[in-house]
Amino acid sequence: MLALVAVQEGVSLLVRSGRARAFLTRQLRSSFGRDVEVRQFSASLFPSPRLDAYGVSVGEDPAFGQEYFLRAERLSAGLRWIGLLRGRFELGTLQLERPSLILVRDQEGRWNLERWLPTATMTLTAAANSGARAPSAYHLQRIDVNDGRVNFKLGDNKASVAFLQVEGTVEQTAIGRWSLDLTAEPWRSGVPLQLAGTVRVRGDVAGTSARLQPAHFQISWAKCSLADVFRLIGGSDFGVRGLFAAEASAASTNALLPGNKNVAPGDWTFAVRARASGIHRWDLTERDDNPRVGIRINGRWNPGAGTMDADEIAVESPHSNLRGTASLKNVAESSLEVRMDSAGIQAADLLDWYRAFRPGVAEEIRATQYFTGAANFRGWPLSLNELAFSSPGGRWTVPGFIGPVEVRAMRGGTQKQKLVIEPFGVNIPTGKTVSSSAKIRPPSGNVSGGSVVGATANLSLVHDFDAKAGGIRIEGQAARIQDIFGLANAFGRPLQNGWELRGQATADLRWDWSAGSVPAWNGRADVVQATLQVAGLNQPVQLENLRAEWRNAVRKFTLGKVVAFGATWSGSVEQPRILPSDFGETEIAPWTFQLQADHLDAAELDRWIGPRARPGWLQRLLPPALGGRSAPEPRSIVLRRIRASGDLRVDELTIEKIKLKQFRTQAKLDALKLSMRNVQAQWSGGQVTGSADAAFSSRPLYDIAASFDRISIAQTPWLAHLSDRLAGTADGRLELHATGIGREALLGGLDGKGEIHLANVELRGWDVAGTMALGEWKTGTSRWTAGAGTFHLSDGGFDLNSLRLASPSGEFLLKGSVSFSEDTDLTAESHLTGRNARAENTVRFMQISGPLAGPKVSLEKATAQQPGD
Repeated sequence: MLALVAVQEGVSLLVRSGRARAFLTRQLRSSFGRDVEVRQFSASLFPSPRLDAYGVSVGEDPAFGQEYFLRAERLSAGLRWIGLLRGRFELGTLQLERPSLILVRDQEGRWNLERWLPTATMTLTAAANSGARAPSAYHLQRIDVNDGRVNFKLGDNKASVAFLQVEGTVEQTAIGRWSLDLTAEPWRSGVPLQLAGTVRVRGDVAGTSARLQPAHFQISWAKCSLADVFRLIGGSDFGVRGLFAAEASAASTNALLPGNKNVAPGDWTFAVRARASGIHRWDLTERDDNPRVGIRINGRWNPGAGTMDADEIAVESPHSNLRGTASLKNVAESSLEVRMDSAGIQAADLLDWYRAFRPGVAEEIRATQYFTGAANFRGWPLSLNELAFSSPGGRWTVPGFIGPVEVRAMRGGTQKQKLVIEPFGVNIPTGKTVSSSAKIRPPSGNVSGGSVVGATANLSLVHDFDAKAGGIRIEGQAARIQDIFGLANAFGRPLQNGWELRGQATADLRWDWSAGSVPAWNGRADVVQATLQVAGLNQPVQLENLRAEWRNAVRKFTLGKVVAFGATWSGSVEQPRILPSDFGETEIAPWTFQLQADHLDAAELDRWIGPRARPGWLQRLLPPALGGRSAPEPRSIVLRRIRASGDLRVDELTIEKIKLKQFRTQAKLDALKLSMRNVQAQWSGGQVTGSADAAFSSRPLYDIAASFDRISIAQTPWLAHLSDRLAGTADGRLELHATGIGREALLGGLDGKGEIHLANVELRGWDVAGTMALGEWKTGTSRWTAGAGTFHLSDGGFDLNSLRLASPSGEFLLKGSVSFSEDTDLTAESHLTGRNARAENTVRFMQISGPLAGPKVSLEKATAQQPGD
């Protein structure tokens, strides 16, 4: 025992010496066939000879680069006693801890691994000559791998994909035959993986110098998320979630898989099975009806000829299947062709795929329709070369309708490098809320099931592969356009957000696309006898006749007859072409308009725009979020995003008692801020010009600056009852500021000022100068050639600072106030000139009070002026 212990300690000390280290390094180089560097050795003889090497680095073949071939933190090799007794260094079992292997493939398609493991031809020849089992060249029987890593290189380029946590064994089961059983986790640089799954490789293979033949592999990939599959393949997240699993088998011609035919020398046969389940969009919850699909591929691969043929391709889902073949040639120029000879697709499967990637699809939708066809794809990425399909039609049950949506027979295919779907009809039934009198029968044919047709449409598609352009055409009519919107809502495509349209419509529209341009609508739609309810408006807009036109992303609405804001409108509204990148998601591109109304009343505007919207309707317009009732957006959310500018004409505009005729302005609306410039109007026989600004916030603000010229005093609304006694014209200007909603609030927040100039004023039936001179009422006519004054407006009413009227006989000064309830409190002062000016009998003051329609007039004689007066 002492001798054995001494030998053990002696061996441990011996391997640490310089000569022993150099000797062992040379032996490892001979065993690996590569340059080897070792940081430290240790050895033991009992119970079996074992050599441990730490910090091992195996060099690469210069033909494959200058990087290392294999590195390991620890290499533990079992040594054969027979070899040691014969003075030979023979490895039995090799254990690698935390190894890192780089597999390199050169431009000729050869791998750096091929010159490492022993060849099958050498061992088989040795066995035949000896008549017994011959040992391998280096007697390496087994390789155990623990926590390894495998990297890949194509020439000088390092692949971004690798395998981590490699575990398993490589064992020589017979002369020149190796059995593999390895597991690993796939990895890709720069991409975080959550559930990459486990890849397991099992099989039998010959020495790699014999190009692995004969060989038989079985590869499985399980417990993997579909998102990580796409991350590993494409390097990015495509927003798809689900589970993935796959199995594959590959065999050389000397170890054929059963069932394969037409196998040529040098061919490898392979079979692939892949399954994906629970497929859905990343931001949608998983459902029981999420799509699942399985793929089965059987074929042959000849690496020497550079060809691969898939004799069978089958894609299967719960109700559909596609079957075909594929071929790949990679000799001079790569070419890939996939042929789907038979395809049978149920619309129910298409609906499941649509629901998995589109939120808001109604649960009650059911589809009964079947498609058959064949297709041929070529190139990489695959492009459609030939296609032919057809369907006898079907029925789609959609909630909210009295019957199913009928899809007529359809067919399509490729014609002269164009994909063509011939026109086919779609009959949409009437919604369940329709009355019996509104039911409309289809124009021709009978609809199965006897459902009432509310809308009919013909759809077709053309796409030119050479020009990379095409379009979808929709021709149809609807007795209730709300049925179209209801159908879109059921499929998770709400077209109404903050507005609701009801009525009749006919349309001829095309959704066109082309390379280098943004897809856009083209065509027209006519709406008649319709109502439009818009968020922020308290009453619906009546669309008696409206045409909408789309031309290359330019939208134009021509108003034949539209009733809104208490007026009848005509004209046009147009939205010019705007690139989507210029605005945010909630931005609406600016509009231009040319509008004309017959009559517009400010009181009607307040009833339409004021915050008195009926409760509940907005909640029905805006879609709920997160599966429940969402908090509604502000009622003015749609109007808040609108930006519009153009010319506005109103035949008659009424603001309280002010009636403006032939109103013209250049208006601009931006974020609920209205500005009007170059305002022109006719009022009381004269002309009014100016500008106005309004901010429609929770507390609206109004600013008006106006000038008036040659206004007839007798025609003003406050003096209209004196039109048979009063004459004269007025010029002046006005600045007005108001806040609030409604008449009372506006008058309470009113603030303004202005000035006035009068000319040729005549008051018939009352001689004011004579009355003030005599101290008693005197009939006659009062005339003033000119006059000027200033005034203020406040929450109380009209304050006349001073109004000085001049005539040849004197001056007349008037000041005081008139409330908005038309109560007067005025003081008049007369200054006589000429022969009649006698201070002792002149009446200088007159007091006017009471209602403006019948004021009370009192006269006061002049008194001696007191100091301080």
